[in-house]
Amino acid sequence: MGFHRFRRGHESQKITGIMNGPIKKNHFIWLTLALIGLMFTSAFSNELSANLTIEIVEYISVALLFLSLLSLRGSPLWSRVFVVIIGVLLIVVILRDTMTVRYSEFAYLGLLLVFYISAAWTVGRQVLLTGEVDLNIVVGSVALYLLIGLTWSIFYIILLQFSPGALAGIGSGPWDDNMTLTTYFSFVTLTTLGYGDITPVSPIARTLVILEAITGMFYLAVIVASLVGAIKAKKYG
Repeated sequence: MGFHRFRRGHESQKITGIMNGPIKKNHFIWLTLALIGLMFTSAFSNELSANLTIEIVEYISVALLFLSLLSLRGSPLWSRVFVVIIGVLLIVVILRDTMTVRYSEFAYLGLLLVFYISAAWTVGRQVLLTGEVDLNIVVGSVALYLLIGLTWSIFYIILLQFSPGALAGIGSGPWDDNMTLTTYFSFVTLTTLGYGDITPVSPIARTLVILEAITGMFYLAVIVASLVGAIKAKKYG
């Protein structure tokens, strides 16, 4: 009996070690994969029928956000905040599909925006303030970059709901049809590529574009300085 108790305890410690080992150590890798999955989900959904598009985007997005939640290590308070946001997001999706609640798309986009901003804040604190550099932190800097681009994509989607002509090159229509385009435009702006196929027209759109371009340039300068400084501190410390 003592042997079985020891064996169960040993197996429990082994499982805990696995959960606190590779999964915990590489949590930013899982977050990055989840964010990339969100982007591909939006892109692939445009190839399907219009009736299936929004359901696929919403439900897979919620599932991937749950995966992101497992990757976001932080204080218990932030963990509870993320659980509440995703839970309410799921309720909004279900109500939208079953009861056709008015303005549910704004609630969905608003909650998604809050999640992205909160996740970016959490990841930024861990990536920029830890003073350590490893593969997980480098991937975390990529995840933070993706979160910034996706956050601005939601800003553009919300703007188009109120001002359909704010971005020339993106036609008026349901937000899920334009999600891929706004995400593409967001990262083109964030990286200051500026292809010119989509351009801001309204003053608010131009202001958002300016702020995103500045954020993209500032982020690269800060992240490079942070990583280089951490490497030097580790080498000569």
